[in-house]
Amino acid sequence: MLGALLECGCQKYPDQKAIADELARMYGAGFEISSVRRGNLHFLSVSFDCVNDEFLAEKEDLLQAGFSFLQEILFRPLVSQKPAAFVAEFARQKRNVVDYAGATQDNKQLYADLSLQKLLFDDEKQALPSFGNYQELLKITASQLSSSYQECLNKDRIEIIVSGDVKEERCRQLAQQLPFAARNLRKEEIFYVQEGHALRKKEEKQKVTQGKLNLGFSLPVFFADPLYFTVLVFEGLFGGLPLSKLFVNVREKAQLAYYASSSYDSFRGVMTVRTGLDPKNKEQALAIIEAQLKDVQAGRVTQQEIEDTKKSLINEYLSGLDSQANVMQRVLIAILTGRTLSTTSWITGIQNVTLAQIQAAAKMTKLQAVYFLDKE
Repeated sequence: MLGALLECGCQKYPDQKAIADELARMYGAGFEISSVRRGNLHFLSVSFDCVNDEFLAEKEDLLQAGFSFLQEILFRPLVSQKPAAFVAEFARQKRNVVDYAGATQDNKQLYADLSLQKLLFDDEKQALPSFGNYQELLKITASQLSSSYQECLNKDRIEIIVSGDVKEERCRQLAQQLPFAARNLRKEEIFYVQEGHALRKKEEKQKVTQGKLNLGFSLPVFFADPLYFTVLVFEGLFGGLPLSKLFVNVREKAQLAYYASSSYDSFRGVMTVRTGLDPKNKEQALAIIEAQLKDVQAGRVTQQEIEDTKKSLINEYLSGLDSQANVMQRVLIAILTGRTLSTTSWITGIQNVTLAQIQAAAKMTKLQAVYFLDKE
């Protein structure tokens, strides 16, 4: 809610048109506020990007202009000087966020993902979607959001990252001009660690044409742990890449699912599998998925499969270096975790993974939750 509201106006730029006009004046600069959860922490990310001054016909200091723009957005919101405009905008953005939360019922894959999340995690904060609870969203008032904004601005940890052909000292000077108050920060653990539990199952029937079978596994290896690269190769081999065992054997050969893939969360130590299928194929698909995991645990993997997985992971990583946004996210993660992985160490780490290590990672993987969305 806070990100949506800040993104839509401030005292100097009171609506989205005024913001768009200012961004256009800065040669089509980009601006976005988003929120995301990683492990135990929730992030409000404020992003600004602009063209390098060197490429302008008339020289301007767009870096300075960008910092000034963000200062207006963050420190001079509508709430302080234009309360009526703030309340009106709050009502509009609340409708948008509440509508989005309510619409999860209509997006069946998202609904299945969130239902599995409730089954998999013991901690209520982890079980909830990152955007919160529909009933709680309905209760938020303009006054509460204003208080949340003040708390965020005055108490939360702030990280400022600049990427580009810029002078470090110049960026430091501009960042120090932002009027953030000094704050005492307590050390917060980003990784969420959960003990294993007995297998949990849930089935629901709704008016759907395609069944959703989602599985949640405990995989207690975290970002930059000693087995981190091993888990990346294992998960890519199992279901995370286009040529994975899930895709080839569940979707292509057995033709039991319209899609079948896995994903690994290195901040919560879990792996999830999602499939879309004809409900009558549920048990057979589940058996084949479990068989793929047992095959990896037993070492029934060819060297070619391992090498193809490693090449795909390395190519994907190197492609990400072309994106400044990806590079900045990696820097942020390194700051928050205190764990830095250079390009060389990352590639070497992937290349050095052995079959025995992959088997060990597979054996650590325990099924914890099964959610099935059936048709009525």
